[in-house]
Amino acid sequence: AERTLVAVDDPEAPVALDELRQGLAMLPAEQREALILVGAGGFAYEEAAEICDCAVGTVKSRVSRARRALHGILESGSYDRDGASAGDAMRAILADAERLSTVR
Repeated sequence: AERTLVAVDDPEAPVALDELRQGLAMLPAEQREALILVGAGGFAYEEAAEICDCAVGTVKSRVSRARRALHGILESGSYDRDGASAGDAMRAILADAERLSTVR
């Protein structure tokens, strides 16, 4: 799957990207992996299911639960703030996607 980054003009985007990275770290591993593969890695559900060695429906459920949980985490602000730059946050998320897609 081809991965594409989108540039945004929102000055709050760098902060939001680090918050996203922090929120992702708080998710259960299976949910985090599914969301990173589908959301950041750009993999189709079928590809993510193959990588995770589970059914497509399982990946869809994990992604749905992860999105719901991540929304709650970000809304509540219950994540650690370490001040990482947007570039560092994006590199960390994409590195996770790459690692997850090649480990299995």
